[in-house]
Amino acid sequence: MNKEFYIGRQPILDARGHIYAYELLFRQAGEVTAKILDNSSATARVLINAIQNIGLGTLLSGKLGFINVDEHIILEGTLDILPKDNFVIEILETTKVTDELIEKIKFYQEQGYRFALDDMVLSKEYYAMFSRLFTMVDVIKVDYMLCNKENLKVNMQIFKRLRAQLLAEKVETQADYEFCRELGFDLFQGYFFAKPVTISSKSVDPSKAATLQLISMLKKDAEASALEKVIKNYPDLYINLLKFMNSAAFFTKGHITSIKHAMALLGRENLTKWLYLILYAGPGMDSFDNPLLMTAQIRARAMENICVKGHVAPDKAGEAYLVGLMSLMDAVFNKTKEDVMKEFNLDTEIKDAVISHKGMLGKILKTIEDYEKDNIIMLDEHFKALGIKVGSFNEIMLDSFNYACTISGDC
Repeated sequence: MNKEFYIGRQPILDARGHIYAYELLFRQAGEVTAKILDNSSATARVLINAIQNIGLGTLLSGKLGFINVDEHIILEGTLDILPKDNFVIEILETTKVTDELIEKIKFYQEQGYRFALDDMVLSKEYYAMFSRLFTMVDVIKVDYMLCNKENLKVNMQIFKRLRAQLLAEKVETQADYEFCRELGFDLFQGYFFAKPVTISSKSVDPSKAATLQLISMLKKDAEASALEKVIKNYPDLYINLLKFMNSAAFFTKGHITSIKHAMALLGRENLTKWLYLILYAGPGMDSFDNPLLMTAQIRARAMENICVKGHVAPDKAGEAYLVGLMSLMDAVFNKTKEDVMKEFNLDTEIKDAVISHKGMLGKILKTIEDYEKDNIIMLDEHFKALGIKVGSFNEIMLDSFNYACTISGDC
């Protein structure tokens, strides 16, 4: 059995657009189908590694974790290793529902475990196999892409009578999301939320706490590297800094390549004045429970580490961080990438990487995006092209999760 595996996660959002949970995705290197490892003993070893060696704080950032299982894993007692307060057990659509399985699920529920049904479709075959579980589970995941929309409208009236929360999965567009919200779904999942256009505001407020900290550090004449570290912890602050530098108040002809470069062009006096303006402009948003900013932070950190720790392009680490951060700004402002890039005075190499995946920075960004999409075939190709081993990439992604988790305060 191949010992190399990917560890991924996909956010599950509530109706407010906040992160409710993450589905954890375990894939063997070269494996294409969306499944956990083939048998319960292998799954147990992966889970033990995730819990003991990686840490739930890193993987879940204080949220619930959804994890796929089949009847073998449930019946053999593998669930006993999972802390019940942290996980929702997601029953795969390939599971064989028997009287024995029903009794085992009841047993686990009495112990406080929560269950979800995966990939519900509006078919007689699905109902015949899983209808006995409809009234038992805590969450029912509806495969939105495979459902007839008119039939879904009718059946939602029936589903809403159940005690289970309803989760729309494979939500791919803004129209899909709005349609599912109108139908009454409680939770949402899909690639749309890896690039979530769910923020009502078209500007991002920086953290008040970070603003105060930076002002204090500037008064104490802190080193540029120390200031950079704080700003990198708050992507919203960095975004507003870039917009300010490209405004009429402060316009530079130089192309910005990194946070240090931006601060050098702005100067300490102007940076302090801008921070005071931000501080008095209105209340800050101290919450980091925003899927867009969380994903941007993870991307930025991962791209930076691929350059440095992956030995791909150590001299491009600052630019790589900026590419990762800017790669989701079309979602923030609900504009095309081309239009967004016009608003920021960035180096051409950075713009090309964000807009069309050009150059080495573009290749690294595409690698991260395919990782988010769980595109195993493309990932293998990217690793070969960049010269990165699966183990090194896993370490980089886990570091990125932990980095964002630490910033959010959930770890």
